Amino acid sequence: MLFEEAGYKVLVATSGAEALQLFSSRPVDLVLLDYHMPGMTGDVAAAHMKAGQPDVPIALLSADEGLPESALIWVDAFVSKSESPANLLQMVEHLLDLRFLFAPLDGLTGGRGRRAA
Repeated sequence: MLFEEAGYKVLVATSGAEALQLFSSRPVDLVLLDYHMPGMTGDVAAAHMKAGQPDVPIALLSADEGLPESALIWVDAFVSKSESPANLLQMVEHLLDLRFLFAPLDGLTGGRGRRAA
């Protein structure tokens, strides 16, 4: 509800495989992944996503503070689940701002209709 209330359209997946399917079949501007997902960890899903669309920012969420460094290779940000909702929203907005700042001008939506999955 946090992101919907902030005006984002949200796609929800309940497993790594479902996240990959949504990512490959729908346009997304940003991905939030839990590190512990059924079927595959978030870093594995992130690696698959970045291989196909390296410009889409990915944030990895976890309650684990001591993730291996290798788990962070394919993500653009790590967010602890102990962070406040306001900080999570601020981080998402920052990643989207950076993406659109460096995006090519053709096809740019100007921030309207942004989607997070």
